[in-house]
Amino acid sequence: MRHDLTGFDQVVLPEFELPWTAGLHPDVQATHLALVDWSESHGLLRDAAERERYAGYRFAWLAGRCFPRADRVFAQWAADFMLWFFLFDDVTADRVESNERATDMVRRLTAMLDTVDLDATGDRPLHGETAWLDLCHRLRELAPADENYQRWANAMRMWFLSLALQVFDQLCTKGVDPRSYTAYRQYSAGLKPPFAVVDLANAGPITSEEFHAPEARLLERYACNVVAWSNDVLSSPVEVHEPSTRSLVTVLKDAGPGRSWQDAVDLAVARTHAEIARFADLAAVVRRTAGPQMSGWIDGCQDWMAGTIAWSLRDSARYGRTAAAPLSPAPGTVG
Repeated sequence: MRHDLTGFDQVVLPEFELPWTAGLHPDVQATHLALVDWSESHGLLRDAAERERYAGYRFAWLAGRCFPRADRVFAQWAADFMLWFFLFDDVTADRVESNERATDMVRRLTAMLDTVDLDATGDRPLHGETAWLDLCHRLRELAPADENYQRWANAMRMWFLSLALQVFDQLCTKGVDPRSYTAYRQYSAGLKPPFAVVDLANAGPITSEEFHAPEARLLERYACNVVAWSNDVLSSPVEVHEPSTRSLVTVLKDAGPGRSWQDAVDLAVARTHAEIARFADLAAVVRRTAGPQMSGWIDGCQDWMAGTIAWSLRDSARYGRTAAAPLSPAPGTVG
């Protein structure tokens, strides 16, 4: 659905106010260089134009913002995962505007589901499939118990399946109401997989009871909404031009006849701030009786909320705000 963008060029994006500051992993530069080598070994970036474009996205900085206290091995896995995740999403799910593209998407989703389920690639691996298997194997080795790995693997399965729902919505419906959008955005944003292992990057694994407790599920829901909706706002100057892309901004615009683009943006920001407040209030209650591991998981959720916004505004050229960073920075370059 192509939107009437009249007045969008006059929109001012309000600032997001969070009670937490964004950190940065101290080894982000080394992580970045190793990420380049890893992507080359798996042939992820397929030509010079793609290498140049993804150079400016600086996914090592995204991992470094979201996991600032992780050990070096986990930080590297996280950076490699970020590149694979965004590239797979860009190639597979974005701009699916025809039945042919949808068919290709189903083929790719099926291959990745098989890889995580069967612990092997197909006879003729698709683009990104060997890298995906490598990420699965490395996290399985990092996880202290199989349960920790399975939390992530199950969340990834849900993400793959949610992309199909997202494309069904894009191809088969003229619009979606805000409630429906926020429901499937919980999964299509792809945030549940990293939140499933955020404890491993902080104070250590939380128990099954802690992970599945209603309070933890609510905290995750609030954090997912904050990251997804703030991304919807910050990416809107680029993505609003894509007819197949829906965001909280476009959904709110469509839901209010006569609503201006500025009003839609302001409403999205207000909803995001309300989720930030809900998270902060509940987190304060949970921390009163939480052990160090649970408190560390909460810290990790806060890192994600502050870190993704900082990455979008300060580090990455993905949404057109900074110049591209070189893939191989000169010795002594500071990120």
